[in-house]
Amino acid sequence: MAKAIKRIALDRRVCVVRDSRIEVRPERMALIGPLIGLTISLALFVSVALFASELPVAALAAMLVPGLILGPVSGMGVVYSLVGNPVVIDARKQSATFQQGVLGLGLGTVELVPFWKIDRLEVQDLSLGEVEPSGPPPPLDLRAWDVVLIKQSGKELSVGQVIAANTPDLIDEGFDRALDVAEAIASMVGSEVVIAAAVEEPVEQTQGSAETPQEDPALPARPGSEAEGSQRA
Repeated sequence: MAKAIKRIALDRRVCVVRDSRIEVRPERMALIGPLIGLTISLALFVSVALFASELPVAALAAMLVPGLILGPVSGMGVVYSLVGNPVVIDARKQSATFQQGVLGLGLGTVELVPFWKIDRLEVQDLSLGEVEPSGPPPPLDLRAWDVVLIKQSGKELSVGQVIAANTPDLIDEGFDRALDVAEAIASMVGSEVVIAAAVEEPVEQTQGSAETPQEDPALPARPGSEAEGSQRA
């Protein structure tokens, strides 16, 4: 496989850009949860094997049933975190593939979009909820964007999200990451990028320069003004 040209961090995902392929995959930190679940499941199985002759049947069943459920689910989560790609844009196949999540191991196709059916890529504002907190305000004010692939039929497919703290530096950095992902995909599929999110423009200090200075009649005339008046007369 070709070496990655760029890696762009998304929310719980990472966009890997290559020469002819773009993959949106889970970040490596996503391995922690499934590994913990797999470890607990193995510990339960070992405990059942070691204490099978000492513990009552009800206790053994209480240990075995969670292990039977947690083990396969965690195992699929580990495989998905390692090889699963929720979104794949392949220039050789001329298609964008949206795949299943954890239970599907990131392998089953949910949506297959040929490049010629893609209308545009959009960077949209992502609502984080409008519920008023009942307790103290949250420590961070957040801003979020969603990178969306829009088909010619109008159907919207989310590629990934970016969340950043609502401070000038971090907002710019987060928006740039979302825009980089949209531009990389649009460049590969031969489409355009539309910014549907609200963009905060810096306040320009132009009031002073826009105003025309007026002369104070109490001040003496500027040099040359009397000469100009005499010439006009």
